[in-house]
Amino acid sequence: MTPQTAGAAAESIVLTAMEPGRDAEFGEMIAEFRTAGEMHVYEGSFAVAWQGYAPFYELLAKMKLGGYPRPDIVPMDSYFIESAIETGSRMLGEVFIRHRLTPHLEKIGGHVGYKVRPSARNRGVATAALRLALKKLRTMGVEKALVTCKATNAASARVIEKCGGVRIEDALLTDRVERRYWVSTAAPAL
Repeated sequence: MTPQTAGAAAESIVLTAMEPGRDAEFGEMIAEFRTAGEMHVYEGSFAVAWQGYAPFYELLAKMKLGGYPRPDIVPMDSYFIESAIETGSRMLGEVFIRHRLTPHLEKIGGHVGYKVRPSARNRGVATAALRLALKKLRTMGVEKALVTCKATNAASARVIEKCGGVRIEDALLTDRVERRYWVSTAAPAL
């Protein structure tokens, strides 16, 4: 798949479909999350990422069509967020695009999940990546996307709002509050 480019970020951002053989780059990115003490970025089934890219990619490949590792998992596309202007590209984070919602995803997760490595934050990377994800959802026929974030994640809330997110009722979970937003995929806010 050809990467898509977003021109609204401080640098040229592309979403590149995850594929085998990105072990070293992924290792560098995940080491940065670990050094920052951000172990929460890979939890549950995704915790296999801490074992390396090969097992993580294997999990994502199985999840692509849905139904794995649980029957309620929906089809999902996985992308790396990369800088097209840095030599050889640089892995800045990840985006997961879920094709449809379930009752669980309506509370937490929504259509799009993303994470940006600590050294790439506050540069418009997450905003550009979310805009690209919304474009992809539009091509799938999704007119408005549900995007969520922890109530304590003010940076992510700002990203969603910059992309035109309209806040709806929060989801009250047993361990936290999740902010929820509907975002039009028709014309992302600039």
